[in-house]
Amino acid sequence: MEIKLSVVVITFNEEKNIGRCLESVREIADDIVVVDSYSTDRTAEICAEHGARFIQHTFHSHIDQKNWAIAQAKFPHILSLDADEALSDELKQSIVAVKHD
Repeated sequence: MEIKLSVVVITFNEEKNIGRCLESVREIADDIVVVDSYSTDRTAEICAEHGARFIQHTFHSHIDQKNWAIAQAKFPHILSLDADEALSDELKQSIVAVKHD
């Protein structure tokens, strides 16, 4: 049985980073959710272009926002990233191997 993986990302005005982040998880994610703290830049538009579920939620603290984002994931296996992070090819290959094993 293949493992389903949710990727969660929290954002606020991350138009410079979010596209690279989402592109890096495209091959391995079965669910991508971006929880945004009401960005005023193009973050929402870029997330839509990459097919991510985009949910706005008021930011109280970093940990609270991360935990709230995790609760929005569709699957129990979750990869939580910051918007300025992107997966290496080596890491993507390792995740694919685990998902199919």
